[in-house]
Amino acid sequence: MRKTQMVTDRELEIMKVLWARGKASVREVQEDLNRSAGPVAYSTVQTLLNIMEDKKGLVRHVVEGRTFIYIPKKSSERTIGELTRRFVDRVFDGALDRVMVALLGSKSPTPEELDRIREMIEEARNQPRTPSPEAESSQ
Repeated sequence: MRKTQMVTDRELEIMKVLWARGKASVREVQEDLNRSAGPVAYSTVQTLLNIMEDKKGLVRHVVEGRTFIYIPKKSSERTIGELTRRFVDRVFDGALDRVMVALLGSKSPTPEELDRIREMIEEARNQPRTPSPEAESSQ
């Protein structure tokens, strides 16, 4: 199984288009990006989709007529979760408290966001502790 690699900003924009649409041709992705993120060449989108399929395993394609239709291989929730875990491990050595300090220092949360964070902490406290898959494989 291939590990999800870090994605570039443009690749993430492409993934968001695919998650929103479910599937899309290069042209459809390009048109959506042109509307939301500014001009991008067709050939750039095609190259990025090829990299995202062949090297990163983020998408797959099917052929409809002569058109390649790209489909995300995983849901946004699963992909974002994997990318977040890798980021936390790489940047913060897995220390969640350091992540939260950095996040709260980078932007002032709204009262609603603070309430939601409190709720999430309470939910986490009440959940039974299970070892992470990484911890189990190293035993």
